[in-house]
Amino acid sequence: MVNLFRAEWTKIAGHRWLTGFLIWIFPIGAVAFTVVLSIILALSESARTSFSADTVTWTETLTGAWSFLNNPLGRLLLIGFTAVMFAGEYQWQTWKNLIPRNRRVALIVIKFLALSVFVVVAFALMSMLLTAGMGLLRAIAGASYGPEITGDVLRTTASDYARSAGLGFLSTLIAAGYAALAGMLTRSILGGVLVAYGLTILENLLLVGLILIAYFLDFRDIVHIYRLTPGYNLLNLDSWFRVGHSAPFEVMFGADDALVVRDSAEFSALVIAVWVIGLISLTIFLFRRQDITS
Repeated sequence: MVNLFRAEWTKIAGHRWLTGFLIWIFPIGAVAFTVVLSIILALSESARTSFSADTVTWTETLTGAWSFLNNPLGRLLLIGFTAVMFAGEYQWQTWKNLIPRNRRVALIVIKFLALSVFVVVAFALMSMLLTAGMGLLRAIAGASYGPEITGDVLRTTASDYARSAGLGFLSTLIAAGYAALAGMLTRSILGGVLVAYGLTILENLLLVGLILIAYFLDFRDIVHIYRLTPGYNLLNLDSWFRVGHSAPFEVMFGADDALVVRDSAEFSALVIAVWVIGLISLTIFLFRRQDITS
C-alpha cells in the first residue's frame, strides 16, 4: 500500500502543468497577493490607512484560507483536477498495466487518498504563506495582527485548523467521487471533465428546480431535498467551524411567507459521511465490474 501511494503521488506530481494551474496556483497566488499588496501599501499612505482600519487576526487568516475549497468555484477547480486524474487512467492506459499486479480496490482507495492528501498539502502551504504574508502587510501598514500567541490560543487554533483541513479533505474526496464516476462513464479526459462539471452544475441548480416545483405544485416540503446535497452541507459545516452558526438558506414564497432552513453541524457531518462512503463504494463496485484489461 505504501508503494502504491508513493507511485500515485509521483504520478500526480508529474503532471506539472495540470497541478500548477489547478492546485499549486493557490500557494503561488498567496505569494503574488502579498508581493503586489505590499508594494501598494509601501507607496500609498491612504492604502495603509484603509488597510489598518480593518480588523484582521492571524488565526482567522490561517483557518479561513480553507473556505475556498468548500465554495462552488473551489469545488469546480477540484473536480477539474480530479476528473483529469481519474479519466486519464483510461486514456493513458495506466490502469490496464497496473491491474494484473494489484487489487482493484487498493488502486481506487489509494488514488482517492493520494489525490486528497495532495490537495490538502497544497492548501496547507497556501494557508501558511497567506498568514505570513498578511503579517508582513499588517507590519507595513503599522497595524496590529493579533491575538497574542499563548498556549490557549495555539490549542484553539490547532483544533480549528484541523477541522478546516479535515473539511477540505472531505471536499476533495467528494470531488474525486464525482470525477471517478464521470471517468468510468466516458473513459476520456474531456468527457470526464464535462460530465463531472455537469453533475456539479446540476447540484447547484437543484435548488432552483425544487423552488419551481414547490411554487407551481404547492409542495413546499420538496425544497428540503436540497439539504441532502454535499455542496450545501460543506458550506454549512464551514460556517459552523468559522463563525459558530449554520449557513441557512431562505426561500421566499410571498412577501410574508418564507421558508428558512437551518441545520446543525451534526446533521451536515452525517450527510457528508454518507456521500463520501457512498461515492467511494459505488466507484469501487463499478470499477470491479469493468473490463479494462482487454
